[in-house]
Amino acid sequence: MKRLGYSATIYHVKQAEKIKDLLMKGKNEVETGEWNRLVKDAYNSLEFLVTMHYLRQYLPESGRILDAGGGPGRYALELCRAGYDVVLMDIDPAYTAFAEEKIELEPKSVSSRLIASVVGDIRDLSDFNTNDFDAVLCLGGPLTHISDEPERTQAISELVRVAKPGAIVCIAVVGYLAMLRTVLSRFSYELITPAYSELIQEGKGNNLVGDSLWHFFRASELQQLAESCGLITLEMVGCEGLSTGLPEATNTVAEDPAKWKRWVELVLETASEPAIADMAAHILYIGQAR
Repeated sequence: MKRLGYSATIYHVKQAEKIKDLLMKGKNEVETGEWNRLVKDAYNSLEFLVTMHYLRQYLPESGRILDAGGGPGRYALELCRAGYDVVLMDIDPAYTAFAEEKIELEPKSVSSRLIASVVGDIRDLSDFNTNDFDAVLCLGGPLTHISDEPERTQAISELVRVAKPGAIVCIAVVGYLAMLRTVLSRFSYELITPAYSELIQEGKGNNLVGDSLWHFFRASELQQLAESCGLITLEMVGCEGLSTGLPEATNTVAEDPAKWKRWVELVLETASEPAIADMAAHILYIGQAR
């Protein structure tokens, strides 16, 4: 075997250290970013809390679940803890690697429930068979980052294809009306800036919001799209509910446990009201495959 010279050895060591640093940076960004988003304060925790409330209500008692676009695995971990067999899929390998590492830290009875972690795109689920899962989830808003309408239809059609007949399919998106309220409160210049006209009028914000592709949804649009792909609508939910657009007030109420308990009860009691679902920052569609 050929030996490397001193300078070549130093070069390879530095390259390895550079790669290690990049991986650590990516891990830290996931940790402080999407992984932390759902628990960083009371307001943001409502999305997770309300979503899990409805998953417990609609998911089967056991089975194989696809968490499509599942990011760093916050929901996948909770589902593994609940005894489901979970396949996590995300387009970002940094997220799937992070999720594997997090879930591996759990007791074997939990970590063994993550049966696969796959890098992939919700528009193409060809890695999975038709009628493959007892439930299919697409939570947090991956569909919102598909700006092309035919591709959104393709994504939902794929989610439906891999679901068994009668399986629950849950899809969460970011709401259009909530986006407009955010513009009013924080970015009002966008109301009269020509570059933002499509965002304001149609909810289309390509490379305008965080340099990403965006399509913000009305609840009725999501319902119609899901039904056109063969789903039966069971419920529409506003994940932040009555708290939408009120992070400061929500976080203040959460400082008093008694007030917070009562407020969460009210959020859950009203989350499926049509007006509240439509105004929510995250709109959760719950449907059933035929």
